[in-house]
Amino acid sequence: MYIVYCPTKLKNRGRIVRFNMKRLEQLGVTQKPTELRQAYVKHHGKYSLLQRNIQQAIKAGGLFDTGHGQSLAYNLKNHGLYMWRDNERAPRVPVSSTGYIQHISAKTLQPTWAISFHLRSHGALIYGGHTLTFDKYGSAYFWDNPGDGANIFKGKISPHHVVFRRTNQILRRMPGTRLQSMGYNPKRARLYLVSDDSIASFPAKRLNGHGSLSNGSFEWSGLTPKRETEGLAYDASGHGYLLSNHHPEVLVSTTVY
Repeated sequence: MYIVYCPTKLKNRGRIVRFNMKRLEQLGVTQKPTELRQAYVKHHGKYSLLQRNIQQAIKAGGLFDTGHGQSLAYNLKNHGLYMWRDNERAPRVPVSSTGYIQHISAKTLQPTWAISFHLRSHGALIYGGHTLTFDKYGSAYFWDNPGDGANIFKGKISPHHVVFRRTNQILRRMPGTRLQSMGYNPKRARLYLVSDDSIASFPAKRLNGHGSLSNGSFEWSGLTPKRETEGLAYDASGHGYLLSNHHPEVLVSTTVY
């Protein structure tokens, strides 16, 4: 599992931390999260054997320019990690109209390359940034709300070329007002939009061509957390992993979602 940490005081900088979930499960940490939170807290001036084992299952990368930091995504086809570098001068106020997407090394947890580009639709500038996900075919997606509803973009990313197109259907009803995340479940082949404390999902293939989404295509989930929902990702079995902020925690779905 890869999680981006972007302390507000660092202003667009952060780091990626990798957790070896298989090893942490073997150590029983997933059932006792307090052990993970206290992995670097010494007792009587030293670490216990369990703490040292937990530390070996965690790798923290160095600081780099992450931007807002909510868009880290895994490409199911080429097994690469990607994220927007969406620097902000204030919340939801981008520093530049230029889009940057960077490829992250799973080994060093640092960017290996970045590509800059501009997105326009009918002459209007499109800001990307906050969300990103990939389907099992390697297609990239993000969504935006310019004021008329949820606009969903689909495209391809390579080291030397980025292309996105706005899909034809605009979603007048959104799960919330603040864009938080976008996910893809390879088991169900559905895309998920996370906004505020709500999640909307629909079949990814319904975006093809002129679009064939209907009201019956959607599934809606309303949550009642007291913390901000930040990210949603899926494993190969179709179980979801929901990241919450303010006392950060990853919640795992008990069924295929």
